[in-house]
Amino acid sequence: MTPQELAELTGYTPQALNRWVRKFGWKTSTLPGVKGGRAHVIHVDEDVREYLMNTPLMRNAQQPRMAEPESQYAVKGDSLEYLWLASLRQLSDSEREQLHTLLYREGIGGIIRRLGLTGEDGQ
Repeated sequence: MTPQELAELTGYTPQALNRWVRKFGWKTSTLPGVKGGRAHVIHVDEDVREYLMNTPLMRNAQQPRMAEPESQYAVKGDSLEYLWLASLRQLSDSEREQLHTLLYREGIGGIIRRLGLTGEDGQ
């Protein structure tokens, strides 16, 4: 493979691959008919393959991605939160605005008093 082809495959630059060719003495062959005579092909043998697979880019690329454990993101259909949200979604815009104003002005305690939902101890 040419350094450019190997670079596209591995994510490294052709310059880095050429540096490794010189440093580790990987086998290469010249490409005939290329101007300048400097073009070459890297023979991808076991040594080259082993080195590349142990580089950070390739090592991280081959690690399987861990799946996120299944989580319950939605509230259950019978929960109080779900019932409140479902009810609020059914309100018209003006009803939502009135409820917002009431909640802002009197708070949840005021709404509970208006509904007559005071506890046994009068609070």
